[in-house]
Amino acid sequence: MLDVHPPHTRMEGFRDFLLHLLTITIGLLIALGLEGCVEWQYHRHLVREANDGLRAEIAQNIKTLDSMRQPIKDQQKEMDDDLKTLAEMRAHPGAKGNALSFGFAIHSFDQTAWKTAQTTGAFAYMPYDDASRYADIYGGQEQFVQVEQQVVEATLQAAAIPASEPDDWRPAPAQIDEMIDRTQIAKMRLYFLSGLLDGLDKVYHKV
Repeated sequence: MLDVHPPHTRMEGFRDFLLHLLTITIGLLIALGLEGCVEWQYHRHLVREANDGLRAEIAQNIKTLDSMRQPIKDQQKEMDDDLKTLAEMRAHPGAKGNALSFGFAIHSFDQTAWKTAQTTGAFAYMPYDDASRYADIYGGQEQFVQVEQQVVEATLQAAAIPASEPDDWRPAPAQIDEMIDRTQIAKMRLYFLSGLLDGLDKVYHKV
């Protein structure tokens, strides 16, 4: 808040008035300049802290993403084995087949720095290209988690049929067909998840 005080001495004429007005104007300009400089320094510090936090968080999320590759491949193989077992069950009704295995995994990414930068308003003072790049990364992470949840839901739906049956249960042809359909849906979503992983990895390394 800026305060303007009246002159301490009596103005004798128009010249004194102009001098006083000029003094006030210069003082106001200096004060506004100093205030703007302080704000600029604060915003610059805010952006620097946000960048440091986001880069560190993304580096950690890259490691998390890399750790997901093998589990996804293992899950794809599991689904292929399940589909092969189901096909054998359908071809040879009543025969003892291999056990079905409906596995899944759930992962998560760190988002603390992202949420903090949004709360502090750091993105408003960040270059547009940088803010857009961060938005792409965290948007990609959110989509990845959503698709992963869809894979889990589809896998649970496929596993729901045998899970409620006794150990010596032999599925009817209609049940086999339903499990095949549900497993294939889960498998396609898993392939989509694998594609998202590769795309997200490319976006990560742009930062």
